Amino acid sequence: MARAEAPYKVEGNKVDKATYEGWKIYKRQRCETCHGPTGEGGPAFPNLLNSMKNLSKEQFQQVVLEGRKNMPAYKGNKAVVDNIDGLYAYIKGRSDGAIPAGDLAEMQ
Repeated sequence: MARAEAPYKVEGNKVDKATYEGWKIYKRQRCETCHGPTGEGGPAFPNLLNSMKNLSKEQFQQVVLEGRKNMPAYKGNKAVVDNIDGLYAYIKGRSDGAIPAGDLAEMQ
């Protein structure tokens, strides 16, 4: 089976525009409150880097937009809805080990 193309582009700490917007959403919507500053989670919260190894893009979108257990639904949050693909790309890139932890910059 052919491997799907990565939903992100990365060079060092620089990422494509959509992935950069996803990183900004992760920060602005305070995802780190539960999932840590770079997605590794904590004692009571899921490690997104592990979770993303088993979630399809559609499953990820469903969890973010509809919520699950302690995860609130973000379907009413325009910023999240409008940038869901970039948020997916950022977290998927972190999970794949392609996007480094820490601050990112947009590719020019």
